[in-house]
Amino acid sequence: MKSTSYLIPTVFAALLHMVVIVLLAESWFMAEPEHRQVPRHVQAQLVDFTEREAEKLQESQAKAKAKAEQDKRELERQKEAQRQAELKKQQDAQRKKDAEAKRQADEKKAAEAKKKAEAEKQRLAEKKKQDDALALKKKAEAEAKKKAEAERKQKEADAKRKADAEKKRLAEEKRQQAEAEQRKREEQERQARELAAKREEAARRAEAQRQAAASYEGYIKDLISRNWRRSPGTRNEIVIELSISLLPTGKVVDVQVTRSSGDSRVDQDAIRAVQRVDRFDKLQELDPVVFDRYYRRFTLRFRPEDLRW
Repeated sequence: MKSTSYLIPTVFAALLHMVVIVLLAESWFMAEPEHRQVPRHVQAQLVDFTEREAEKLQESQAKAKAKAEQDKRELERQKEAQRQAELKKQQDAQRKKDAEAKRQADEKKAAEAKKKAEAEKQRLAEKKKQDDALALKKKAEAEAKKKAEAERKQKEADAKRKADAEKKRLAEEKRQQAEAEQRKREEQERQARELAAKREEAARRAEAQRQAAASYEGYIKDLISRNWRRSPGTRNEIVIELSISLLPTGKVVDVQVTRSSGDSRVDQDAIRAVQRVDRFDKLQELDPVVFDRYYRRFTLRFRPEDLRW
């Protein structure tokens, strides 16, 4: 808004205030009119005045009296006006004072209200802060409780899964162990069957080998008996044991006395009987395994009278 829009109201207000000040100053600073001593009216009768003059005098006196009354009324009016102006001034001062007091009271009240409002605002702000902190704390506690509950449930779920997995693992291990034990039993049974079969086969083969070897005992005995020359005086109750080593061709490579008869001549007769044979040709017909087992090195036990084993 332009400043010129306030010019006319401002000038008018200034003129109005000047007029009021002039009117008030006239009543405030006007000098109190001089109190004229009005002489007492003495009624006198002059015999030498004419009636006309008497009337004029009366008229003049009446006018003077009226003028005195008017001046008195004017003076009283002025005094009353001055008193009213003073009263108005006092009233204005009182109103101004009351207005100032009211303004101060209002300002004080407003300040107190503002202070109270600020205090209330601060209290509400503090309460809101506390409420927010409490709400935040409750929220944090709720979230912590929720998190703890979730963690507990998760732990329980993990523990259950772990327990289930462990149970499943143990069941699987038990199943595998049972299967392994079953396989082991089956393997042991198979091995036992195989071992029994092998033992049976070995026994059968051993028996066959023994029988095969035994079938050559008579042949060996006969050859040694034919080549043994008994020395005179040899007693029949003696026993001789010889250890004989052969080659796979049946050739004698070594012969030793392992149990002496007590007669060196008889012992030497037995050794020479074996040496004379020199070779057991039919032993070449034996299986090498049978030969190694029974005739690579064997013990010959006999008595001079019958050459029994």
